[in-house]
Amino acid sequence: MQFEKITKPQRTYQEVLKQINHLIIDGKLRPGERLMGEREMAVELGVSRTTLREALRTMEFLGWVEIKPGDGTFVRDVQLNDVISPLALALSVEPTRIEELWETRITLEVECAGLAALRASREGLQRISRALRDMQSSLDDLDAYAKADMRFHFLVTQASQNSMMNRLLQTFVVHILDLIKQAGPLRFSHDIGGLRTVQEHISIYEAIASHDAEQARNLMRKHLEGSRSEGYSSE
Repeated sequence: MQFEKITKPQRTYQEVLKQINHLIIDGKLRPGERLMGEREMAVELGVSRTTLREALRTMEFLGWVEIKPGDGTFVRDVQLNDVISPLALALSVEPTRIEELWETRITLEVECAGLAALRASREGLQRISRALRDMQSSLDDLDAYAKADMRFHFLVTQASQNSMMNRLLQTFVVHILDLIKQAGPLRFSHDIGGLRTVQEHISIYEAIASHDAEQARNLMRKHLEGSRSEGYSSE
């Protein structure tokens, strides 16, 4: 598989979680796929089986994987909702106020875009770039496009290296994906094949890659405000 040796002496199970998360977000681990056996995975990661089991139990609780005794550990078909928290649970059972969700999303993502411009690693930029390519290759499939779009925004937040804001965005993932799907049809009707929308994402990526925090924030705000206004127009 695509695991890397973990060299940090503390909280190694969190490093295991991080690697699994990246592989799922990047689409390298797909729903229904069986993870390698515990012994083999522990060796590849360079961790003890006790540490690995702790990570797997945590992943099962978060809803990333399903552990089937005797059969192995399988990636769950959770799409992008890879973290289940009390806040996410509350959002799933209570009516979500769309305006409040947009305000929260814009507040989080605009700042994360600026932080990503200052902090994104080369690997983080590569992940965002791959999400862009997925968007460009799925313009004829709105569902696939929406997932690639969400992955782009999720990876920008991840590149900010602010774990708290990253976790907060994760709790809203399913609802944000719904917002993207709601705004998508009208945006595409006013946008030849979605090319303008893709270009907005490309511009955000270029600002981040150029380490221009102010421009990254401005472009992210403009993009999200445009999505919000068009999403309301489609209702």
